[in-house]
Parts: sequence; structure tokens; C-alpha cells
Amino acid sequence: MSSRRGRSPYRARQRLNSDVRFLLVSMTCPPLSRRALARVLQSLLTAELKAVRGNASRKNELFLSPSEVWFEDSSFVGHGPHCLGCDSLEAMTLAAATNQMFHLSEANLDIAMFSAQTFGGWLDIIESAWRAGVTRITLRTSGSTGTPKICTHEFSHLRTEIGYLAEKFVTQERIVAFVQAHHIYGFLFTAMLPDQLGLEVVRAERSGLNGLRSGDLIVSFPEQWQFLNRSLAKWPDHVDGVVSTAPCSSELIRSLIEAGLHTMTEIYGSTETSGIGTRTWPEDTYRLMPHWRPATSTDAQTTDLIHSSGMRVQLMDRIKFSEDGCFTIAGRLDGSVQVGGTNVYPVRIAAMLASRPGVADAAVRLMRHEEGTRLKAFIVPSSDVSPEIVSEELQAWIGAHLTAVERPKALTFGSALPTNLNGNALDW
Repeated sequence: MSSRRGRSPYRARQRLNSDVRFLLVSMTCPPLSRRALARVLQSLLTAELKAVRGNASRKNELFLSPSEVWFEDSSFVGHGPHCLGCDSLEAMTLAAATNQMFHLSEANLDIAMFSAQTFGGWLDIIESAWRAGVTRITLRTSGSTGTPKICTHEFSHLRTEIGYLAEKFVTQERIVAFVQAHHIYGFLFTAMLPDQLGLEVVRAERSGLNGLRSGDLIVSFPEQWQFLNRSLAKWPDHVDGVVSTAPCSSELIRSLIEAGLHTMTEIYGSTETSGIGTRTWPEDTYRLMPHWRPATSTDAQTTDLIHSSGMRVQLMDRIKFSEDGCFTIAGRLDGSVQVGGTNVYPVRIAAMLASRPGVADAAVRLMRHEEGTRLKAFIVPSSDVSPEIVSEELQAWIGAHLTAVERPKALTFGSALPTNLNGNALDW
């Protein structure tokens, strides 16, 4: 990424010796600044409150917006202008989520949260846990594919990744966040990375599209990038992008670049592993982050990596390495595909459809780019039932029993599943 004109001498001096500075920060500073910690904790508590309250209307709903900065004297219970209005059960839910994420019980500080009834008081307790030697953080998957997974990371491992990312994005001036700070992607890019580089972070809701400026790094996900692509006809100079959480089509990235986006970097990883590799358009292969290396294995279905710490992880994807150390993704080991950033399982859905009355067989696949972004099903009706009747009954069942991302949005009917010479189902 090229340097930009108009950079202050102070900013340049600040980043000349980034390797040395990263080492000093890692040894002497807490995992996050208080401002970044507040961003993460607010994101976590907002999500927890929305989950327990559902669609219930509250007078303080605007106060709970993640685009606002909570006052440190904001209380969790009671009433007032700086109050979340929690009842005792909601406050306990928030305390449990905070304890789980920041491992407060390891410092015997979990019960202390009930006497510290303000947002700032909880920040104090988390910082006390860090001073007491807590070195881990637990992040959860979104739960969009079922029960959320609990994934614990050492801060030292995450700092290693941030050291690499800081070098990659050293020329950025500001981060514009479309993601939540309490999930791994947002945690790294809207909390740890801006701390490392000394960058301001703004929520996209606050900056707006007209507020983008040169030097911004937009941290988002494919569906939001699709929105931006259709909403911005012209980008400001030197606005860069990062995308993760799901595959992003090359057609979308090409369109964004043609409209003036400076660069787009894709991050490959997961909540379980954190970042694994990166590629920047127009590269077609990912490059492993330097703290990872492939593990030797005789199992072609298993892709293990070894972290510089010695930790070994198994990926959920098949990846193919080239001689220069780069890799491509060759499909999920569990057969899932992503719809709207959510893992769904076409084989499982096809089996459910095939079990319905009047259906002899079924196949499900992800739509091709030109078809859309949802699932498509091929249905073989039973010989004694008309396709029209099967279609009507099946559509009703799909709407009632499958989640929005699992529902095939197009049904094709035929007398038999199309197959190739090997007997495998073809795309139709």
C-alpha cells in the first residue's frame, strides 16, 4: 500500500520503529486501552440486552445503540438519563457474559461485579483482572448455525496477529466499523488494531457514507459491501477495505475497485483460529500469516496448521497449498455453504425435503453468482403426485420449518436428478 501525501511528521515518526514499539507495548501495556475496552464491553452488553429483551420496546432503546458512547457513570439498574434500566435478571445475564468473556473468576473478581453497578465500575474490574494476571479472553461465535461456540484465545497469540496486521495497514488514518467489537473480527480490527496504530474508530452509523474520507479503512462483511457497492457511485481517494466472515465474490470486489475503492483485503480465519491468511485484490490466492505453518499430514481430508506458539489447530475447510506457500480454499469439510454470512448445510436440507410426502428425491445447492445469493432446490415429485400440488405444499412447509437462510428461493422440478457419468448430481 503506497504512502500518502500530507501525513504529519509526528505520525511518521510514531510508526518508524513499529517492531520495537509493538514489543514494548506487548510487555508493558494491558491488552486494550480503556477506550477500546469500553468499545468491546459496550458491544457485548448491547448484544446481550437485545437478546434478552427481544423486540420489547424500551424508553432507553436509543441509549443502547452501539453507535453511542456510554458514560462511565451509566448504571445498569434503576432509572435516570444514564441508565440501562435492567431488572435483576438482566443485570445477572450481563454480569455472566462479562465474566465469561474476560475470565474475571480467575482473579476472584466475578462477584465484585454485583457491587459495581456502573459501566465504568465494570471497566475497572476488567482492568484489575488484567493486572492480576488474566491473560485470556473468550469470544463466542454468533450462534447463527446453532448453539454458539465458546473460543478462548491467549492475548499473546492475538498480539502476534496484530503485529502482522499493523504492518499491513500502517498507512491507515481511521477505521470505519460495520462490525461488532465483541466478535473476533471486530475485536481485532476495531479494538486491538486501532490501539496498536493509534487510530480513531467510528461506527459506520455515525460517519455515514458522506463522512468517508481519505485514509479510512472500512471493516465490513460481504452483504454490507454489496450495499456500499450499490450506494456509492464514487469513492473518496485512498479509502481501503477489509472483508471477512464469509466468502466475498470476485465480481463484487472488482466492481468496488472499478468504482474507486483503493484496495480490498480479504481475511481468512474463524472465531476458533483467529486470522489465518490474507489476500489483497487482485490476488487469487491467500498467503499464510507468518505465525502459521502447515502441519504434515497423510490425511487429505484434514488441514492442520501449527501456530508459532506450538498450538495446533484443525481447519474446517480443505485448503490447497502451492509451492510458494500460498493457498486456496477447496470447500468446507462439513459440506456447509454460507448464506448471508451463516453456515447452512445443503445435503441436510435436501434430505429434509426428500422426506416430505409427495417428494421422491431432492438436491439443494447454493445459487451461482448470476442467479442470486440464496439456495436453490431440485425436486423429483413422486410419480402419483402432480408437481403443482407438491410445489404448493412444499413451499408452505419450507416457510414454516426452515430458517430464512435455509429456505431455497427457487424450486426446479424434474423426473430425475440430473447426473453426470459418475452418478453425481450436477448443478442445474
